[in-house]
Amino acid sequence: MAALTSSQSGNWSSSSTWGGSTPADGDTFTIAQGHKVTVNSDQRAGVGFGDILVRGCLHFDTNGKIRINGRINVEGNGSTDYSKSGGVSAQDFTEGSSSSGALLSATGNNIYLEFEGGASDDHGIWIENVSYSSWKFIGDDSVTTTELSAIANPGDEYLTVDSTTGFGLGDWVAIYNTNNARPEEQQDEGCWVHDVDASNNRIYTKKFVGPKAIVSSASGTSLVVDYGNIFRVGYKIIFGTGSNRNVRTITAISENTLTLNSSISGTISSGTEVYETGLDKKHAVDRKVRVNAHVLTSAAAVNDTTVTISDATDILVGDYINIDVNNDVDTNWDYNSEYIVTAKSGNTLTLNTAIGNIRKVGSLVQRLNRSINMVGVDTDVRAYCLVEYYTDSSRAGTREIGLKDCRWWQMGGNTNNTYYQGAVFVAGYNSDYRSFETNSREDYQSKYENCVVHSSNGLNNYTGMNTRHCQGFMWRNCISVNAAHRGFWQWSSHYDMQFMNNYSTRCAYSNMDNGACYNSPEYGYNYSTRSDDYAWLLHHMRNVCNVHNNIFLNHENRPLYIYYQTGGTQFRRMHFDGFRYIPYIGMGGGHAHFVDSYIQNKYYKQVPGTYAGYTDSFGVVDANDYFSNSGWDGRADYTRNPGFGMYSEYLDWNFEEGSIAMIEAANLVYQKSASKIWGLVNLRTETAIALQSHIYVPANTAVTITGEFKGEDNTSYSKPYLIAKKQASSRLGKYELNDSSTFATSSDSQNSNAFGFLDQSQFTSASQGLWEQKTMTVAAQKYAYRLIAGYRIDSDNQEEIGYLRELNIALSGNSKITKSKNFESRSLRSGASKKRISGRI
Repeated sequence: MAALTSSQSGNWSSSSTWGGSTPADGDTFTIAQGHKVTVNSDQRAGVGFGDILVRGCLHFDTNGKIRINGRINVEGNGSTDYSKSGGVSAQDFTEGSSSSGALLSATGNNIYLEFEGGASDDHGIWIENVSYSSWKFIGDDSVTTTELSAIANPGDEYLTVDSTTGFGLGDWVAIYNTNNARPEEQQDEGCWVHDVDASNNRIYTKKFVGPKAIVSSASGTSLVVDYGNIFRVGYKIIFGTGSNRNVRTITAISENTLTLNSSISGTISSGTEVYETGLDKKHAVDRKVRVNAHVLTSAAAVNDTTVTISDATDILVGDYINIDVNNDVDTNWDYNSEYIVTAKSGNTLTLNTAIGNIRKVGSLVQRLNRSINMVGVDTDVRAYCLVEYYTDSSRAGTREIGLKDCRWWQMGGNTNNTYYQGAVFVAGYNSDYRSFETNSREDYQSKYENCVVHSSNGLNNYTGMNTRHCQGFMWRNCISVNAAHRGFWQWSSHYDMQFMNNYSTRCAYSNMDNGACYNSPEYGYNYSTRSDDYAWLLHHMRNVCNVHNNIFLNHENRPLYIYYQTGGTQFRRMHFDGFRYIPYIGMGGGHAHFVDSYIQNKYYKQVPGTYAGYTDSFGVVDANDYFSNSGWDGRADYTRNPGFGMYSEYLDWNFEEGSIAMIEAANLVYQKSASKIWGLVNLRTETAIALQSHIYVPANTAVTITGEFKGEDNTSYSKPYLIAKKQASSRLGKYELNDSSTFATSSDSQNSNAFGFLDQSQFTSASQGLWEQKTMTVAAQKYAYRLIAGYRIDSDNQEEIGYLRELNIALSGNSKITKSKNFESRSLRSGASKKRISGRI
């Protein structure tokens, strides 16, 4: 083994590059500053080369292959020079300059970096935490892409592109700007292909998340569907394909009849699916349009060895593919979804092993091979790729990290350090795009683009695709499959992140984990399936971020867990289905609002009278209980909850106009189209307050509260209580104003400004099948206070639906109700008049 140092730029295999020595198995290398050494042929000899110190540039070109039994270290010059006159800096790697920075780079395709090394070996790629240390692996596009040939505007139903070859019906496509862009521009979009018009080079689209109806009949300008209330006047809808394709705007809705702006053309048969169409964003000419996933066009049964997909143009024999486990029968998470294509005939692929789980039509099929591949030579390798944590934000722009069309396979799991565990880990401040000025260093957007991590080695937290404390970093069109505990992990605080059109499946803890979100991030058009504990962990969401159009299907436990979020956190056009526990809203944060979103649950019994939408079977986990289990934080108990703890709200629930659902800790309450009657399901035995009302009660004012409850005819659970409590400590006067066995009542606490009370009245068997009314009067208090009123269930009623009417609350004397929530506006009168208060925001 020899220690070689470059004497000039040249090819790796050339002896003249190394001062007359030819690289041999086990040799170590130093690439001097200003030298560019290029790997453009197969150099995978023996057990591999040793450590490589990059002070200049190590570059991989098409067909470049190397085997490493050591570590590639990229060590820049640490310069404090931050100038960039004319858009170029002498401190960036400059061939021939003996003082320029360091760069690990690659362009082209069929590039392989193979790694050896066990759990305690320090093998892989390491980008040092000094200035002018950069890593740019920019591979050729690995799947079908085209470009826009005409501007696409919001509301447009089709994309005009250079070519439609390789795009199939049902495909998931991404539209994005391949050039640098400021994070706040938020230009990426995702949608589904509804139809392809090859003669006009048009791709017709449907919304990534949106309503779907089924045609009953079609005639003239009238389209009758199974559910009309999920659409709105003004929506643009698409139905039929080819010569039967129709794009129409809804001008009126009467129950299930949609009136359209022009007559229906072609033949639209009963059973045709109707979708909303129209782009969300504007896209300029030459923006990239990419196939993120094809779909199965026929179902695949267990033991099938062939599958037929929408378009197989970009899939080759020998490729790894992922076939999403999208059925409603298998409810676990740890299912194999990776296969190797052994033969191809048209759009039919032969697989190396039989299908292990049923796949329905529409299951996503994705090519996992990429142009640049970093792979462990076997499942025992624990190599890693790390961009070391860099903390100098003022010189972040000297470090440019661009990873496009890269794959990490059988990587990660090193035991030497937490940060060595990742297949790939980009940490600290690196360049983000902030200015168009030629003297600015912030002229490069660091990113993961079109990257894949799959079959990671070692089961630990960091073995997927990771970032730490990044700013303006782009995650775009990436795939994580079987990446151990976390598929995508944004660890610690992140600023202005873009997380768009990514897919993750089969993670032992969380498919996506976000440590903190600040400034103006966007999370949209992502697809997550089959995680063990959580689809998405989201912490410290400190801004009202742009979160929209995300799909979460078939998760073993929870589809979403958020904590420490700011009040008013909003999610738009989200789709949740297939889970054991409801989305978790932590007690330590504000309320969460889901707008025009879908949340039903095929794993349990369907909540009656609500739009079923995308599911075709219910109750595969529990056919007796409605909706889900709740999960619980003891601080949400009715005695401890300060009001609206663990609260989430769904406006236009399941896309249905006027339909509202609220999850209040352990209760689901819902109403359709402002009916003023609320359905109630208590999701477990813990007792939270349902249909809460909050008012500020003046001193010396009595409060009269009336509530009504009706159970099913066969109601067997303990009946609910009408309750009212003073917002105070959880003991509610239990020790201070009363004995230790009962809470104080409002009469007990009249003269206390320190302690709380609880008044309650239980409904009786008279509520079985009939409305029962309860009225109670809260005694006037010497001091003003905040009153929380509502209903609580004393046991699990999840197998039956209870019904509630909104509370009537009246204040004595001339007092007026002061609302502490934005309840719907109604006239308020003093005295004996009553005010019906909704728990709705």
